[in-house]
Amino acid sequence: MDLLSNVLRDLRLHSAVLSMNEFRAPWGYSKPRLDGAAPFHIVIEGQCLFSAPDGTFCELERGDMVIVCRGESHGLQADHDSTCVPFFQLLQKIGISSAWHTGSRMGPLHRYQFGGTGVSTKILSGIFTFDETRKNPLLRSLPSIIRRRIAVGQNFGGLTGIHDLIAEVDASLMGFQSIAERMAEVLFMQAIRDYVASVPENSIGWLGAIADPKIAQVLSTIHAHPSNPWTIASLGRAVGLSRTVLANRFRQLTGTTVIAYATEQRMEKAADMLTTSCGSLAEVAGAVGYESEISFSRAFRKWAGMPPGKYRGLANCRNTIQVRTGVPQIERELSRRPAKFKN
Repeated sequence: MDLLSNVLRDLRLHSAVLSMNEFRAPWGYSKPRLDGAAPFHIVIEGQCLFSAPDGTFCELERGDMVIVCRGESHGLQADHDSTCVPFFQLLQKIGISSAWHTGSRMGPLHRYQFGGTGVSTKILSGIFTFDETRKNPLLRSLPSIIRRRIAVGQNFGGLTGIHDLIAEVDASLMGFQSIAERMAEVLFMQAIRDYVASVPENSIGWLGAIADPKIAQVLSTIHAHPSNPWTIASLGRAVGLSRTVLANRFRQLTGTTVIAYATEQRMEKAADMLTTSCGSLAEVAGAVGYESEISFSRAFRKWAGMPPGKYRGLANCRNTIQVRTGVPQIERELSRRPAKFKN
């Protein structure tokens, strides 16, 4: 599996809450911050203004897609003269109660109509969510906003594919949730792939690291076999670099050391096993390359800020009550560990 595919898989991406919106000028709304989520908007017909989290505006037209990667507050409006209302007020005006939380799945397609009597704009909106207990290096490296031009073509990546997605959700036949979620997730992955391919050479950060053939090979090796007892020497031999060159180039690009990064991936695998399996702590420790439960617990506590048993307990509690509350407090505690790599 290539590195990008490996990291995209580890995002634990989900899609939920699609809405097909028809707005008539004048109109405008602002959306609040959503932790652990990446809202997206695709203009199906017409045009509008997108208000970015930093307060700047950009024009969107038919075929434009924007992803708000970190869930920051943003807005859409007909033009600069249009007044924006908070999103929850928009929902109240059209008689819909907002019930989105981090455990939401794809449901029937919501259709909103809002605004005046002017020019019409149709926008497909939705939310991508991620497993917030796992700090993915790709997600940390993405910009606040990704804008992608969707071709008016017949392949799935084009607007025809968007209409296929809308039709799938509209029909709501057996299995539509899983099918529509996978279709929406392809859109996200294509947008990420396009953005990664556009990163200039010699860029600093994780995306710059995967653009460096040798360092990308090191990253790919670590991600493919995170439980191996990697050393700078063994990784250097695997990619044909001396220990000094590898250590310096890796730190220059990622802002961390090779061993710290390898340890991070071992801990990520351990966290995944703690939250998705019933294996004992000793079994988890062995699976990620530790000879004793004590040494594993010590390393995990240093990484997560809590012992593995407590981490598992909080995750299980979150999964139990997530449907009712979205458990922001538990999500915050599980994700309190600071980012360690350059963006």
